[in-house]
Amino acid sequence: MYIAELKGKIPSNFEKMEDILTSNVFSFFKYSKRTIYLKSFLNKLNIDASDKELNEAEFIFWPTYEDGTEPDLVILVGDYYLLFESKYFADFGKETLTLKDQLVREAIEGLKAAKNIGKHFFIIAITADYYFKHDRFEVIKDFKEYFKWINWQTITELLLSLIEEKQESLSDLLFANDLYQLLDKKKLRAFRSFDVLAGIFAGGAIENLFFSPETAKYRGDFVGFLKAFSNFPIIKAAPKYIFFSSYI
Repeated sequence: MYIAELKGKIPSNFEKMEDILTSNVFSFFKYSKRTIYLKSFLNKLNIDASDKELNEAEFIFWPTYEDGTEPDLVILVGDYYLLFESKYFADFGKETLTLKDQLVREAIEGLKAAKNIGKHFFIIAITADYYFKHDRFEVIKDFKEYFKWINWQTITELLLSLIEEKQESLSDLLFANDLYQLLDKKKLRAFRSFDVLAGIFAGGAIENLFFSPETAKYRGDFVGFLKAFSNFPIIKAAPKYIFFSSYI
């Protein structure tokens, strides 16, 4: 699916579907070397897991709870029950006459399921917002202690950082690079601060930032403006009035 999207072989309405984006990203975390990629992702959420727990983690895509609520993904890793709800262009489901807000329903059902198996619960929202929007998550204030947020751009930056740091020694490099290219194509890029860019500048130190006369074959020595312009015709002084004057 990565290559088909990168080559523009997927209908544009499909490319904008968050289910496909979720599948692409989290299938990567499931099948790539978890002690590198999944570990790095969970660290962004301040969730720690051992290598053994990462390798034994269970990915449950689109589970359905008793009330019909269907989150995008549940990851069971170590002592944690992590429920993910991701959005791309769409918004979270709003409250109706018969249903609570989507995030509230998922928090209620997910917390119940986590307690049944003795795990710590977190509900994690993933959006394409560049910053956390408080008003977008006001509905889940009663579950604040269980709530986390991350954006797709953070995942893009995570991949790029690993690729730049480890380069050819990185496990699943081709797989990671394809996913990075896909997220980049979807414009899910994060702003890289100047200190980060300075640290990865490929050109190394620059000896001469501006023009170096030693490198010029035909240059001549600078003799000063007065001497340089001495052969030019003398410019006459401007008249008293250069522009139109009502007094003339």
